[in-house]
Amino acid sequence: MDSDALRNRPYYDFARPAASNASFLSDPLFRALIATSALKRLQSIRFLGAIDFMLVRSPNGTRNNVRYTRYQHSLGVARLAYRYAKLRELSPEECRLVTVTGLLHDIGHAPLSHSLEPVFHEYFGLEHHQATSDIILGQVPMGLEVNQVLRQYEIDVERVISLISGEDRSFDGFFSGPINFDTIEAILRALSYIKPKTVTVSPEAVVDAATFRKDDTDARLVDEFWAYKDYIYKAVIGSYTGIIADYLSQHYMRKNISKFSKKDYYLTEKILFNKLPGLQTKLRDRDATKNILDINIFPLTYNARSFSVAKNYSFFKRDDARRYVQFRYVRRLSITGNALSKNEDKSEMELYDLC
Repeated sequence: MDSDALRNRPYYDFARPAASNASFLSDPLFRALIATSALKRLQSIRFLGAIDFMLVRSPNGTRNNVRYTRYQHSLGVARLAYRYAKLRELSPEECRLVTVTGLLHDIGHAPLSHSLEPVFHEYFGLEHHQATSDIILGQVPMGLEVNQVLRQYEIDVERVISLISGEDRSFDGFFSGPINFDTIEAILRALSYIKPKTVTVSPEAVVDAATFRKDDTDARLVDEFWAYKDYIYKAVIGSYTGIIADYLSQHYMRKNISKFSKKDYYLTEKILFNKLPGLQTKLRDRDATKNILDINIFPLTYNARSFSVAKNYSFFKRDDARRYVQFRYVRRLSITGNALSKNEDKSEMELYDLC
């Protein structure tokens, strides 16, 4: 396929990512997966978890006041994977494989997504990688329908799981490398929360540039995307809003942990909030700093990341693992007077990714 002919991309709508490029939805396999209860549940899982409720306290449907979901993100990732398959002229079987992998990559997210995942892992030993695998393999009730559809259409279930985990590095690293479908869609979606009028980079444009790597324009576009990732982790995930939202949610769940069991990992957020009365109100409270100070669990430690481009490593040779650098460290949130302050600890620690 002529790459220049694909430069005229349709508008990318984060609220309806499949609407303007829905050709992949014509495949009955994808329609069948989207109709499963496991995929539909993602419509009730906020994309940024608890942070969504603090960033957008009163959603009203306008572009500046929209909460996104893991369902919308999953459709977006499937759209990007399908586009890549067409760009690379993959076989129909491989096209289905990569699109299904994009569609199912987040199917194992907990209610409030990453915000509550640490508590589920702490008490019940369950996190989204394991839950995703369990659903796809049909090892939990919610996954039986998904697994049946995949078997019916003769999809290699084990390979889907291997691609999602990053163990399988096929398809130009778009499931395993730093420049991947999931991260591209997620970072630009998160950016639209805080800069809705200035986000001009389309996820499809980044996929195109990272696929063809024709010239310096492609390199600058992918490098710009990586800079956006650094910005999002500082301005959203590691912001006071992000830290407070996560800690309030985790505090409430720990206080009410006797109400929970392992199976509650697969709840919708509506049911979750019924188990955690008062949490949604706290998350929407404009005086969120006071709420976290009232808990009196300082200093808080949280995981942070920064991202930079090592331009001495080649974009054109796909040396992405060394070109697109991330630094991991632990920070502490303390009280100075009646205000919050951040202190940095350079020690490394594993932490969740936005994606």
